[in-house]
Amino acid sequence: MRYEIRAKSPDEWELNRELRLAGLKDPASGVAFVNTYETEAAFPEEVWRSRGATPAFVAVDEAGAWVGTVTVLVEVGEEFPVPQTHLVGVYVRPEFRGSGLAEDLLRAAIDWSFELPEKVDRVRLWVHEENPRAQAFYGRLGFTRTGETMAFPLDETKTEYEMELPRP
Repeated sequence: MRYEIRAKSPDEWELNRELRLAGLKDPASGVAFVNTYETEAAFPEEVWRSRGATPAFVAVDEAGAWVGTVTVLVEVGEEFPVPQTHLVGVYVRPEFRGSGLAEDLLRAAIDWSFELPEKVDRVRLWVHEENPRAQAFYGRLGFTRTGETMAFPLDETKTEYEMELPRP
């Protein structure tokens, strides 16, 4: 399977919407995302357009279809204890899983994060307690648990673990 990893542009909001909604329909979405298909499918166009302005990387197959994505939230300023980026919305279509695409996608986001002029100290993300596949994947990339936890927004009886990758 061949694909290209690239930054998404703000005017590609419709492609972003389609891939996000596909991810929310995925059986794994219950432990991967903090929102539901029903909620996001009802978002008006302006929400999707505003999301289009947030930095993200996409994987595009040979036919031009989006097959994976990761969004990068830049968190710098007084409200954050350290300058950092926060990876969210990681999704790879099922037929591309196990191909190396997810690693390439995350590496692009990580490299971009550490090249920012803001000099971020770490890249972080949250992972659901019942998503051992994602926990192991992030561990292989060098992420470790910070000890911080939070209740999973869709089911507060479940826990999410913060993982981080410090600046090399």
